[in-house]
Amino acid sequence: MARKTKEEAEKTRQALLASAFKVFSTKGYAKTTLQDIAEDSGVTRGAVYWHFKNKIDLFEKLLDHAFLPVRNILFSKFDEISSPQEVLVTLMKIWLHHVTSDQNFRTAFEIIFNKTEWSAELMPFKLKYKDEELRFIKKVELIFENGINDGTFRKDLKPAVASSFYYSSLFGLAQYSLFFKDELDINKEIDSFINMFLHSCICEN
Repeated sequence: MARKTKEEAEKTRQALLASAFKVFSTKGYAKTTLQDIAEDSGVTRGAVYWHFKNKIDLFEKLLDHAFLPVRNILFSKFDEISSPQEVLVTLMKIWLHHVTSDQNFRTAFEIIFNKTEWSAELMPFKLKYKDEELRFIKKVELIFENGINDGTFRKDLKPAVASSFYYSSLFGLAQYSLFFKDELDINKEIDSFINMFLHSCICEN
């Protein structure tokens, strides 16, 4: 019985997250209430509070649900792959795959870019993700530094500049896929983007 109750509770939590994706992406963060999400998922507002402290907590758990699995995959590649070129190509492939094909990931980005006004109450959450992004940038910077030293990348590259360009390219393509999704199928052009990146930094020798 206890197992069934636990499974039912998790089922309700997942339903609430699915409704939160839907309602936040439709109404935006500021105009969404927990009652809206409860009604969409067919539960009481009390059931929402059973799983989440408040709207901020639900919002954070929602985006963690979308982003953390991808983040964990990305960061794992820094330790799994030794080749500077291979790790950066792999990261780009993983990122672009999720940007174009992972609906929760795409919806979370749309909520952040188009549906959220970053008020003071959301600043701690925003700073948490800012710190994560900076950690990613610094790891990429070290990859570029190692690649320059071993002759993979051009000697005239500056690791800090290269990593900021790499990071900006990834996030820029994420935005492009949301704003101009009918103009270009990014998923079909992943190899083209990777080739452009490689041509910009690979040592000619």
